[in-house]
Amino acid sequence: MGGPRWQVAGDGPASAYEKYLVPAFFTGCAERLLELAEVKPGERVLDVATGTGIVARQAAARVGPEGAVTGTDVNEGMLAAAISTGPGEIEWRLADAASLPFPDGTFDLVTCQQGLQFVTDHPTALREIRRVLAPEGRVALAVWRGIEVNPAFVAVVDVLDRYVGTAAGMVLREPFAGPDRADLHRLLTAAGFRAVRVRIGLVDVRFPSAREFLRREVVSTPLAEPVSGLDEARHEEMAAELERTLAPYTDDEGIAFPLQTWLAVAGRGYDPEEGE
Repeated sequence: MGGPRWQVAGDGPASAYEKYLVPAFFTGCAERLLELAEVKPGERVLDVATGTGIVARQAAARVGPEGAVTGTDVNEGMLAAAISTGPGEIEWRLADAASLPFPDGTFDLVTCQQGLQFVTDHPTALREIRRVLAPEGRVALAVWRGIEVNPAFVAVVDVLDRYVGTAAGMVLREPFAGPDRADLHRLLTAAGFRAVRVRIGLVDVRFPSAREFLRREVVSTPLAEPVSGLDEARHEEMAAELERTLAPYTDDEGIAFPLQTWLAVAGRGYDPEEGE
């Protein structure tokens, strides 16, 4: 299967994800991804693992009324949030990344923002993406860099490990455990893509406080249930420790830090054996 292992369940977490995490992390990342992809008016765009649809919404504004945008996801709650948020001209489909329900050559651009790391079968998903691209089409991917270069999340994972348990910490480790630069080159090339380019993107992140950073992560992800098991005193200790650890990122308006992502673009490439 090509679906994600890490899922947000229910309308509540999906709505919180759209309200809190999309503005903090995914809006800026989407802007950088689409800039690198050089989206043009009139293009047909597919956003795989669309989540609550931020890339699809931005792509729709760029392709204009002559273009077309489709967003797919395997998570019904996230897709419902996308439908309620996105403009009516975007088509939304429940679909697995490893089995896209579109004919060959349907799209000019396929995007996938912070979804590839949750797909269990990278080769199959990337071959599917290439299949639905037109001969001159291209793919644009964003995958967070390793947690070791994103120290604010190292701090959050550390307090979750010690106060809630390593399973809770793993919830926030997994988004940073995706393919690195060399893996992206290898996977895309093996799937048949050409002219692969991978660069580092920086997303400026800001929260009102370290405590609010932790709270918004908890209510927007599967952390809600395990963290709710902490008593009030233990929860306060965890929040206070995170405040101390993130003190270097604190200013008069809260906390601010850069979040690093890999951004990859590649052309579909021509294979004579396909008879194109």
